[in-house]
Amino acid sequence: MISKLNSLSNLPRHQDVFISFIGGLFYASGFPFHSGHSFFLGSVIGFFLFNFALLKENTVKKQMLIALTFSLGFYLLGFYWIPYTLKEFGGLEFPINHLLGLLFSLVIIPQVYIYTAVQRKLKSPAALAILYVVLEQFVPQQFPAHLGHCFLSLAPQLPLRLAPIFGVPVYSFLAAFTALTVVDHIRHKKTPALSYGLIGLMVALNFILPAPYKGPELPPLNVRVVQPNIGNFLKITSERGEFNSLKSVFDSYYELSTKPSTKPLDLIVWPETAFPTLISSDLMKRNNDLRLPGTLSQIIEKTQAELFIGGYDLKPSEGPGDPQSQYNSAFLFGTDQKLKEVYRKIHLIPFGEGLPFGPLNEPLSKVLTNVSYFAEGKTFPMFKTHNDISFISVICYEILFSNFLREFLNNQPAPPQFLVNLTNDSWYGDTAEPLQHLFLAKWRALEFNIPLIRSTNTGITTIIMPDGSESSRLGLNQKTVLDVEMKMYTRQSTVYQTFGLWLTLILAAVFYGVERFNKRIKA
Repeated sequence: MISKLNSLSNLPRHQDVFISFIGGLFYASGFPFHSGHSFFLGSVIGFFLFNFALLKENTVKKQMLIALTFSLGFYLLGFYWIPYTLKEFGGLEFPINHLLGLLFSLVIIPQVYIYTAVQRKLKSPAALAILYVVLEQFVPQQFPAHLGHCFLSLAPQLPLRLAPIFGVPVYSFLAAFTALTVVDHIRHKKTPALSYGLIGLMVALNFILPAPYKGPELPPLNVRVVQPNIGNFLKITSERGEFNSLKSVFDSYYELSTKPSTKPLDLIVWPETAFPTLISSDLMKRNNDLRLPGTLSQIIEKTQAELFIGGYDLKPSEGPGDPQSQYNSAFLFGTDQKLKEVYRKIHLIPFGEGLPFGPLNEPLSKVLTNVSYFAEGKTFPMFKTHNDISFISVICYEILFSNFLREFLNNQPAPPQFLVNLTNDSWYGDTAEPLQHLFLAKWRALEFNIPLIRSTNTGITTIIMPDGSESSRLGLNQKTVLDVEMKMYTRQSTVYQTFGLWLTLILAAVFYGVERFNKRIKA
């Protein structure tokens, strides 16, 4: 096999651009297609082809062209849904939406440009691999699809026992180190047996290490997750107060929430921004006698279950001209129909839920009217069910950021027992995005050894366990409910939650030391 790869190095240099483009396509194949399938080795092969193409060029200009075509290939196969979203969410028609999509492809994985600029100065596969991992972690990305994420397609059939210790970064390091070791093998025409041995050891540890801590069993929680499948037009018109639209939305939630169940329900969960009219949590907390809106009150009264919903929370006024008048929030209402706690979304999506331009946001809000100007939450609240089981919630893309969730968990007085992710993927239609969003969200269950309830408007709704297994799913565009008896065990903070990236950095240093030692022996 290596001899065949060696023969590729004789290709003319103008074909390196083609190799990097194919590498981008392979890189994207590590994430779910529209069919739901993915190729876990695809991202590793793609990263190898990218570095193989870089190896053959010796100028910054040509290497940046390699990075550009790699990013383009990744976009065309992995993020092809962006133009659709720009049309649905931003009202941008053809060809503007496709031109902006191509422009976005230049920065879809921005870390590759910094990596390309720096890699010329490094020769060690271990040093290059950890460089790429660090860039993945710290270069801002709106939809962080990292190299190591591709390994998730192996779980739960094959355990990913390194996840609660090192998190995704160790799998990114393993994938990058493997690809770069093969490149180094081709370059020097010498078999790095020790490096291949280290790769084998890392793979074996996934089977050797024990399962994460599982404490005493908690009382089971009967959860109903509602997926109403409300279209964008109906959602927007209901939020604008159109009577027939409001009635249709409320009727859908009432019908689904109060369907007969085989067991008494403990918790009913609605998706992101499910409740279309504005709620004032501050007013509810100040006035304990304030009645809930009719639909919420009727559901709680009929089901005797607590209600956890996504909605809009009124922001206390900061004077005229403030475009950020509300929060994207999650509310927990108890069986006594009182507000127990609210979470206000912290990690807002740039250009979707706000603008990143500080004092310029106010004048720009008068021009860019398709952007939702949400205020930014500041606190990390913990929720508790009626039987005293604690949980936290994040909204939409917040689930994609490991460091954000680490901060959230580390700000809790005690470990929460489960996690709720409210989201609305209706803006992406029947594309691969909902599958990719779910695929990446699953990593949080593995990294933090925590059950994850994923509640969506149009799919995919499911409950994910800490080993990556799932309950049954509610697929795209289904209008129904998911009833699950959640069996949970007392959890503790994982090693990754405590130490984050540091353990992967230490591991990379060990790999680098072994490489240096091996070269000295051979010298």
